[in-house]
Amino acid sequence: ASPNVAPTGSHGSLDLGMEADTGGAGGSAASDAAPRQPKTVRHPTIDAPASDEEAEHFMRMYSPRSFCSTPAPLRRRHLSSATEIPEELQWRQFLTLKGPPLLLVAVLLPLCMRTFGLEPQARCALIMVGVLTLSLFEVMPLFCVALFIPVMGSVSAVFGEARTMMTTSTILLGSFFNQTSFLVLGSLVINAVFAKCGILDLLTSTLLRRWKLQSKSFLLVIMLCTMAACSVLCSGSIVVLAALKPLMRQGLEESCIKRLLLGVAFAANAGSVLLPISSTTTLITLSLLRDFDHRLSLWSWIFVSGPVALLSTIICWWSLVNLFPAEEDVDEEVLRSVEEGFEESERPQLLRQWSMSHASELVMTDGHWIMLCLTCLAVLGMTVFAETLEPILGHPAIVALAVVVIAFGSGFMSRDEFLTLEWDLLAIVGGTNVMALMVRETALAAHASVLLTQSTFFEYLPFWPLLVLVISFLLPFGTFCGHSLTAVLILPLLVPLGATGK
Repeated sequence: ASPNVAPTGSHGSLDLGMEADTGGAGGSAASDAAPRQPKTVRHPTIDAPASDEEAEHFMRMYSPRSFCSTPAPLRRRHLSSATEIPEELQWRQFLTLKGPPLLLVAVLLPLCMRTFGLEPQARCALIMVGVLTLSLFEVMPLFCVALFIPVMGSVSAVFGEARTMMTTSTILLGSFFNQTSFLVLGSLVINAVFAKCGILDLLTSTLLRRWKLQSKSFLLVIMLCTMAACSVLCSGSIVVLAALKPLMRQGLEESCIKRLLLGVAFAANAGSVLLPISSTTTLITLSLLRDFDHRLSLWSWIFVSGPVALLSTIICWWSLVNLFPAEEDVDEEVLRSVEEGFEESERPQLLRQWSMSHASELVMTDGHWIMLCLTCLAVLGMTVFAETLEPILGHPAIVALAVVVIAFGSGFMSRDEFLTLEWDLLAIVGGTNVMALMVRETALAAHASVLLTQSTFFEYLPFWPLLVLVISFLLPFGTFCGHSLTAVLILPLLVPLGATGK
């Protein structure tokens, strides 16, 4: 049986009833004899499904995993099919809006570099300006811009005329994939394993049995759980939003939906810096620090990131609760179980919440438990015990690559699931690796450090005001240009600048 929701009064209250298909003639006659009264308020009831097929349909309708089970390319194709632009119009738009920036960056800029014989540092700086131009004008997606970085470096002869074009292109292409790329790949597979095991669905079901969906407590707990999930998963916010999407269709207030969405977004940003493997930006930072012989232990990282992430999440929760208040914020209380509210409330929200809390239950097989335990051990090996396992396994990327082999080699995950991984993140990491190599080989950071130390303004500027200036620049840049572009452009310059100018 499937729930039918219909308006029952002038104030838009909802009546949730269950209609069986096998009611027979008696049920039809009874319904004719006693017509529905639109103003009658009844307590919501729920009946058992009449067959296994109806129960399976009910689970598919209300399970948060119903959205996650669709491969990402199919979801994108379904979402973009309604807004497709004719091919002729696409070409015209590309030539008029995107053609001039692309011509400037891909043709005129390399031509000027090689014609006027610029120094390698100037060529590297102009390439960074070109990447920024392509991103700001949205000429192509960011992963395509990242793939275009080695092309620009080779065409521009970024290392100078002393090296041949074959040598330059070989060096740039050889640095595209490194240990950080395999760490990102392992993190994506760990994300997929957790999603397939339904960990976040189980967490959501547990929270729904404890707190009301529109309560402040539910918002705080879901934000803290999102922060913890995004500290391990590269795309944890996508999984959390996919689990919450069916819940937001249950007649919630607009303010509750807004603060849930914004709360997940803010908590995901806070959790993405909690651990070194939390995001591509943190992985790129650690990789660049290793290139300059600067190593950070896990505990020194958490000692700074932990309080910052936790306080940021709590402050965001407090701000969202005050900016988007709900009607039940005043008399909120924690329920021992959601079923307690059935006798206290005449609205069907609690019934639908009870249905949601039981619809997302997943039967874990032995394969699920084994793969989940191996994945958790891999996370510990990549973070907590990375230095301990270094004499035995070497770089933590070996552990990440082992997770990929076990997940797909054992048959736990299929080839189709392998194709739905976020390969654009690997392209962005590869472009960042090439940019970092160009900054290091051309000595652009060292040259900028010398210019800064010789400046009278920076010579007498203490460390903390300098840090405030750097953060004041990075905040608007990361806001308007995105975290990924900041990692591609700024980190390869900022990390060596700090290492050489300390």
